[in-house]
Amino acid sequence: MAEQPRVLIVEDEWLVAEDYSSTLRAAGYAIVGPTPSVDGALALSAETEVGAALLDINLNGETSYPIAKRLAERNVPFAFMSGYTTSDLPPSFSGRTIVGKPISEAALLATVGELLAVQP
Repeated sequence: MAEQPRVLIVEDEWLVAEDYSSTLRAAGYAIVGPTPSVDGALALSAETEVGAALLDINLNGETSYPIAKRLAERNVPFAFMSGYTTSDLPPSFSGRTIVGKPISEAALLATVGELLAVQP
């Protein structure tokens, strides 16, 4: 049996994180986290191989950009999940996927499927 793709979820709103997790587990993905903080996400991504990641940009007053940088260095595909727009992103992330919140179940599954399809 093939191993389930692992998806890191970084989201500071517990109910939203649980909703994403539940939807993705039901679709056959293994969940890493969810975690509400930069430090937690950096630790999880260092100790667990991750196939893709979903990052809320604003995490209780800090941004997920350090996580995004680490994932990019490791060639792990990720998408930002936020009320922000692409014009709000720093230039280093200008080409990255950003999905507006709230996100439908279908859009969540499509986003993760697209991320995993482009793995190096």
